[in-house]
Amino acid sequence: MNREGNLDAPTRHPIDWKNPAFYDEAACEGEMERVFDICHGCRRCVSLCQSFPTLFDLVDATTEGEVHAVDKKDFAKVVDQCYLCDLCYMTKCPYVPPHPWNVDFPHVMLRAKAVKFRKGETSFRDRLLTSTDAMGKLNTIPVVVQAVNALNKNGFARELMDLSGV
Repeated sequence: MNREGNLDAPTRHPIDWKNPAFYDEAACEGEMERVFDICHGCRRCVSLCQSFPTLFDLVDATTEGEVHAVDKKDFAKVVDQCYLCDLCYMTKCPYVPPHPWNVDFPHVMLRAKAVKFRKGETSFRDRLLTSTDAMGKLNTIPVVVQAVNALNKNGFARELMDLSGV
């Protein structure tokens, strides 16, 4: 029985990240547009993270007020705001599987981030911060830990980090 929204527990489908089609930019943009259109119509997640206000502002800024009028390049602004917390999927969205619309916002954002990474469009900072093994090894060296803590306590260093966006 299909119904609008549901109270069933979400069903998470596996990500087919080994399939080359997963990294197809046009297919990813198409799926983002489909999911964004559903999200734009619902707006239930507006208070969860900055991705949703960013998306809704982009849509509202168009003359048509529809997702298809948003420049696809601006989708990256929404993707960059998602930190993959899964709150929208696990607590708010009435259209997650088993609903036929199959909305999985975090998986779509993860796919878009993977496409961006594969294209080499990530900054050094982002590549470094997402290298958890390297960061873990680096942060176990006592002199590094002491130096980072000292810099974080230094007012001038803090101002420099704030200015550079670190």
